[in-house]
Amino acid sequence: MIYRLLARFIVFVHAAYVAFVVFGSLLVLRWPRLLFVYLAAVVWGFATLAFDLGCPLTPWEKSSWKRGGVEPYPEGFLQHHVLRNLIRDRHSRVSHALLGTFALLLNVAIYAMVFSRR
Repeated sequence: MIYRLLARFIVFVHAAYVAFVVFGSLLVLRWPRLLFVYLAAVVWGFATLAFDLGCPLTPWEKSSWKRGGVEPYPEGFLQHHVLRNLIRDRHSRVSHALLGTFALLLNVAIYAMVFSRR
């Protein structure tokens, strides 16, 4: 039971991290001290997606599911929780690169709008 709770907690943390990478620039606008933490998160998120480095949270989550008596999903976090109905497995590498690029460009656009107004 404890491992299933741990796996769910890891899913929550992982989802929060993904949301922070995609939309964190809005938090930085409110709290500018988050800038360097946020930039590190974006660089790591982009690198893991674009270069297929893998996130350390995924194996930890899968291990927790397995110890909790649940067979873990075979694919990665994004394929399972976000993309499973949108993209086929054979395109997962390309979709990772596109998602990483999308997150990076979204944040560049947000910062460009902010700095152009100042």
